[in-house]
Amino acid sequence: MKIMTYSQIKSAENAAVKSGDETYVSLMEKAGNSAANEILKRYNINNKRINIICGSGNNGGDGLVIAAALKAAGGFVSLIMPFGMPSTSTAEHFHDNISGIDVLEDIDPTADIFIDALFGIGLNRPIEGKAADIINEINNTNAIKIAIDIPSGVYADGGCGDVVFCADLTITFIGLKISQVLPDTSSFCGEVVLCDLGLSPKDYAYTTIDKPILRKRDKNAHKGTFGTAFMICGSYGMCGAEILAAKSAIRSGVGIVKAVVCDKNYTAFAASVPEAVTIPVPTAENGAPIIYDKTLLSGLSSSDACLVGCGLGRSDETIKILKRILEISEIPTIIDADGINSLSQDINILSKTKAPLILTPHPAEMARLCDTTTADIEHNRIRYAKNFAMEYGCVLVLKGANTIVAAPDGKLFFNTTGNPGMATAGSGDVLAGIITAFLAMGYAPLQAAKYGVYLHGEAGDKAARNLGERYMSSTDIIEGLRESYI
Repeated sequence: MKIMTYSQIKSAENAAVKSGDETYVSLMEKAGNSAANEILKRYNINNKRINIICGSGNNGGDGLVIAAALKAAGGFVSLIMPFGMPSTSTAEHFHDNISGIDVLEDIDPTADIFIDALFGIGLNRPIEGKAADIINEINNTNAIKIAIDIPSGVYADGGCGDVVFCADLTITFIGLKISQVLPDTSSFCGEVVLCDLGLSPKDYAYTTIDKPILRKRDKNAHKGTFGTAFMICGSYGMCGAEILAAKSAIRSGVGIVKAVVCDKNYTAFAASVPEAVTIPVPTAENGAPIIYDKTLLSGLSSSDACLVGCGLGRSDETIKILKRILEISEIPTIIDADGINSLSQDINILSKTKAPLILTPHPAEMARLCDTTTADIEHNRIRYAKNFAMEYGCVLVLKGANTIVAAPDGKLFFNTTGNPGMATAGSGDVLAGIITAFLAMGYAPLQAAKYGVYLHGEAGDKAARNLGERYMSSTDIIEGLRESYI
């Protein structure tokens, strides 16, 4: 799906009208009816009390079309129009449709469904006065809340005011809005459904990640066909991170996993992942693995992708291991977790490696890389992800809700799979293992990152549906891969 700015949305509408394919009236009619159809798919509105709050602009006009459609479908529809009659000619065109529909002074607090058609994507200021009072009152009810195009109070290109409509469902048009994929505003949107209205806009800012189309497996394939993943993860007390990464890589289809394992972790690792080839190494006093050049050279030269960092620990040994890998590796390499924390000590080593790189930081790790705060990263995810990927020529996976995958050429991709149940220890290790598997199987770094992020989220969604968000663990995400790959 395309992700568009406010100006790109308006340009797409204007271009459709200028071409003669549409009129503003026909676009509003399509928008309102498509929204009504989406509502009817999800909810039984028979004999349900529905309040539609309409502004005086075109978003309010969409609301008028919806009101007529839902009334015809059997709903008890009432309108609240705090700003009076429509002020645009397009919205005014549909005012006659509301004959027989009550216009209330205030909301009905016992309504079953509230529909927000108050402000559209053009809003760029905080909501005040009666409109703010209405939104606050609705937010305090237990009714179903639906936003049309964008929740009132959210700004299309990012940011919001103090008063925001808290939607369970947002039905948006033509393209997703940037605010609908950013963490500080997407939470107000609930589930987001896109109705494209039959337009094919040429200009857009970003795209979402599509469901992967995986290569067919040849019947004459063998384990070497599907690549070897070399993993340098885990320290004493952090064996679970390497176990999760190795298991998820195997479940994602890689042919062989070779894992460097601290001797103190060997029994636990081998018992948990018997499919992996283990390379036992001594354990330092601080719990870090002691890895000599011979082991690194042998592992890298016989593998197709490398993962470094999951549970490796923060120590001088970790920094030395990372530096040495980046000096000698020429195979695609993922740096995750403690590898990223070590990298923040000397980020310039990124410019000295020949290995194609994928970095997978969460916001706090990204803040360390960029010498800023986690809050700054979260409020400027697009800028930091794009600039970092371009400056260091790597693929950057900035994790979180709607994970961003940034390419070295500056292109950004937003993920739409996943759920809050994935905010659990080890989830990032699972993701790192999945991406490593795709790299080892020969997928290009950007493609491997996009595929891994999408399938990780989809597996998490499967786990949440089967177990519930509160119950699920990272192991359940790995099990969810089974349904994702069917």
